[in-house]
Amino acid sequence: MNEQVLENGRRKIAKECLHELIALDKYDDKAVTAILDKYTPKFKLILNEHKMRKSTPKAWLSQYVRNLQKERMDK
Repeated sequence: MNEQVLENGRRKIAKECLHELIALDKYDDKAVTAILDKYTPKFKLILNEHKMRKSTPKAWLSQYVRNLQKERMDK
């Protein structure tokens, strides 16, 4: 697979995760952690090794979710 296909997959997983996070009634650390933990295994499968050496898959997923939130606010 080329990098663009992998990036699209990572963004799709992050969007699914973000939708669940937005659906929370109120911010709860345990609930947020559970949602991130739910999506991390799928995200890890398409995360390249170069990025995994720099940080954990869960941290990368969190960053993708934050980037998507920012993109939504910029619109």
